[in-house]
Amino acid sequence: MSLAPEPGRWPEHASADRLTLGTGMAAVAAARVPGSYWDSYRDALRRLAEGITTADPGPLPGDLLPLGGFGRGNAVLSIVPWNGVGMTRISTDVVISRAGPVPRLRSRDGGAGPALALAALALLLALAADDDRDGRVALGLGVEGLLSWYRESNRAGSPRLPLAFALEHVRARLREGGDDRMGAALDASWR
Repeated sequence: MSLAPEPGRWPEHASADRLTLGTGMAAVAAARVPGSYWDSYRDALRRLAEGITTADPGPLPGDLLPLGGFGRGNAVLSIVPWNGVGMTRISTDVVISRAGPVPRLRSRDGGAGPALALAALALLLALAADDDRDGRVALGLGVEGLLSWYRESNRAGSPRLPLAFALEHVRARLREGGDDRMGAALDASWR
């Protein structure tokens, strides 16, 4: 996993960018995951959101994301040290439009079936592993927002709308708890 923010964006916009990129990639994958893997992907997103928001500070539990639903037996998705570029390369970014941030799949080399869903889950896990408690909670709430969107809407269409809904869900849930820092960070990030 390699993150490449635009020059000058980090550290000022890092928390908002990480939330937007992770949630946006999850929305891109949701729009493209084959129907036979949708239930497994949705369940993995739910489990990840719950796991990262309730995890103790420090390293995440190693059993957070079992991959049995993706035909991977007893394997679990885990963070390992960088060992160079793998066989499957997926590149995404987020661009700014008048309507807000738009996640895009820039390229996908290799990997069929659930590869994009697994890449989105790996990105979310990597972002959560490197983040503090507040960042993990925001990321978990972003995934929760996506799941709420897809409970009421189909997966067809641009991932822009589910991402916008998820980011607003994060703002609203944190505001309920008296914390508007992420809302302010998102506003400053996408101006």
